[in-house]
Amino acid sequence: MLTRTFTAAISGLTPIKIEVEIDSNRGTPNLIIIGLPTKAIEESKERITSALINCGFRIRSRRTIVNLAPADIRKSSPSFELAIAVGMLQMYGEIKIDTNQTIFFGELSLDGDLKPIKGALPLIIAARSMGFKKVILPAANMEEVSTISGINIHPLNHLKEYLSFAKNNQPLPILAPKKFKIIKSHNSFLDFKDIYGQDSAKRALEIAATGGHNVLLVGPPGAGKSILAKTMTSILPPLDEIEAIEVTTIYSIYSKKLTGLITKRPFRSPHHTASYAGLLGGGRKLRPGEVSLAHRGVLFLDEFTEFDKYTLESLRQPIEDKKITIVRAHGSISYPAAFTLIAAANPCACGWHGSKQNVCRCSQFALDQYQNKFSGPLLDRIDLFIRVKAVDIDLLANSKDKQLSSKEMRNKVFAARKFQGSFLKNLSCLSNSDLSTTHVKQEVKLSRQCKQLLKTAISRLSLTARGYFRLIRVAQTIAHLDQSHEIQKQHLAEALQYRQDSFV
Repeated sequence: MLTRTFTAAISGLTPIKIEVEIDSNRGTPNLIIIGLPTKAIEESKERITSALINCGFRIRSRRTIVNLAPADIRKSSPSFELAIAVGMLQMYGEIKIDTNQTIFFGELSLDGDLKPIKGALPLIIAARSMGFKKVILPAANMEEVSTISGINIHPLNHLKEYLSFAKNNQPLPILAPKKFKIIKSHNSFLDFKDIYGQDSAKRALEIAATGGHNVLLVGPPGAGKSILAKTMTSILPPLDEIEAIEVTTIYSIYSKKLTGLITKRPFRSPHHTASYAGLLGGGRKLRPGEVSLAHRGVLFLDEFTEFDKYTLESLRQPIEDKKITIVRAHGSISYPAAFTLIAAANPCACGWHGSKQNVCRCSQFALDQYQNKFSGPLLDRIDLFIRVKAVDIDLLANSKDKQLSSKEMRNKVFAARKFQGSFLKNLSCLSNSDLSTTHVKQEVKLSRQCKQLLKTAISRLSLTARGYFRLIRVAQTIAHLDQSHEIQKQHLAEALQYRQDSFV
């Protein structure tokens, strides 16, 4: 008796409907899985067989064939195991229930327990769009999909729970969808009030947090570049529902260890020894890299100059396009990568170029070599260049001046983000950094004085076309921080202060 059940797979972030066909005939007793299965799927045979036996079912001495269609797509997920087990029980006549409107996800343990799977969130969203009415999944993935409505989600801990429903009509547990809540509280132990001085850097990070602009912090060792970048998490706005689903989807296919929707903006800080695949994504399974895990958040590259030059230059495309496309011989996958880049670097190899505390030991040749680690196109994608000077020790020891706190800065960023949202609501953009050149030309208002100042700046700073539009986007963010719809001359002048024509 031929039976069919349904499941799905994820290729990158693209869901693929999988039809599980099961049939048996006379022959040597065996369970055969076809349809381009990987080793992980081949090993599923033993888990499924053991789970069914431990649930009290006798495996028939027949040649059983499981076909995973479409047959031209490689299958590598153990989440198919529940669908295969249910299909086998239908074929044996142990359960007689219509499963055409149900989709199954779950990895089986040897005793029939359902283990968590990767990609539960995008799979459930895909199941809903495919028209399924019910979804069966492991209870361990319940919190991850708790805000999804429009489909009946039944979280189970054991295969026996579904069998009780199918054979004895016992009701299945059903997940009541929760309303998404924006969490505005912040529990970071880092606070800008504990960082003395560095007012220009704090202001630049405030602008970056508001508009999603890229920042390069350059200064001597111990000046506070790293702590400034890490403290930026204390002023970042929370994710809204659309952003939270985007971010959680990426983390869902990356890891099984999710306890619900991610509501805080990601902050990723890979070490400078990170490989190309680790930073950009790839590997044998074409997994997302740090640029995608930082989507809608911050990618902090400390010791910027120590990263492999080829790897750094590869950042140019995702910075510009807000996505990364990984192409390999066995396929290509695209992941979103709309991140804010915060980079920190010393001004030279010894770290003391331009410092008053110590004498730089680098020759002009060494300085040129150091600066050549960055290409013009890469630096052209940086919006805010900040010189972080060493803080006077006397200021640290004796200062009683009250520093601006993260709470005060965060309130200002939240207000500016709300104001920015009213400007962007009809443009399909989430921040000013997402504005296209067409949006800038059509929507951004510049006074005659601003246009004249821009004309002077273009000639003096030798701005490229990209640099010109990035400058206007930064000025627009500064205007929004002042609750202004139109860019004023002082907004553009401040934006110009953050442009640099040289790295060192």
